[in-house]
Amino acid sequence: MTAANEFVPGGEGQEEEGGKALFGIKLTPQIQGGAIAVLGLLVAGGLTYQFVLPELQKGNDDKGKITELQTKQQQLQAQIKKKAQIVAARDEAKQRRLDVTSMFADDSTLNTLLFDMTQVVNKINGGIQADDSKAKLTKFEPVVVKPALPSGAKPGAVMPDPDIVVDGTLGSGVNGQLRRKLFKVEFEGNFAQTQAFLRNLELMQSLLVVKNLKSQLLEATQKIEVSYQQGKIVPVNISQPKIKTAFDLHALLPLKQVEPVATPSPAATASPKPAAAK
Repeated sequence: MTAANEFVPGGEGQEEEGGKALFGIKLTPQIQGGAIAVLGLLVAGGLTYQFVLPELQKGNDDKGKITELQTKQQQLQAQIKKKAQIVAARDEAKQRRLDVTSMFADDSTLNTLLFDMTQVVNKINGGIQADDSKAKLTKFEPVVVKPALPSGAKPGAVMPDPDIVVDGTLGSGVNGQLRRKLFKVEFEGNFAQTQAFLRNLELMQSLLVVKNLKSQLLEATQKIEVSYQQGKIVPVNISQPKIKTAFDLHALLPLKQVEPVATPSPAATASPKPAAAK
């Protein structure tokens, strides 16, 4: 018979005896749970280092590339906008130049300049019968300018166009930008005829400049015919004195367009091959 105070439960002793040990450490459920937790953390860290961190780094790299591409896109858009402004300004300058040069004379209109001025004189003389009272264009003489080499030019150099304005008479900004043809002109007529002639020159389509204008009376005195009527002297014919006007006429022209020389193709310049002997 066993006393109650001497009862020893056999399950606890058996459990302690049956527990496993590793390196002298008993693997209790608490230790096993902690080991599994540590192992899980190590596995999670390894997976994070092997898969997650490279993806994060790749995402950061992609984000940097996207920012760089966005910056380049903004710069490209700014360059495109700036280029569009430059092209618009260039087109506007070209149109402005065309508008200005359209007022200039050209070589074809200069060929009819004498005819046009003669037509002006005929219009002024419309309705006038007496030859002495008609206006006259007494001189229209082109001035030939001889080409001259600039100082310091080598012998055999190409002669510059003598018609190009380089003397600053029209302003320093015009030098090298225009051509000019010179004419010596003389006109005879009364004051009203002379005024009408000069006004018609201003209305011509070609851009003409009058320089060195000089006028002088052809007659020293004015002739007046009178009649004695009813005890009074009444003028019946008052002749208008004629004026001789001389001036230099400058016709302004745009520069000649130099056409590019066509470069022969290699096939055209290649020497023909000799025919094969039969």
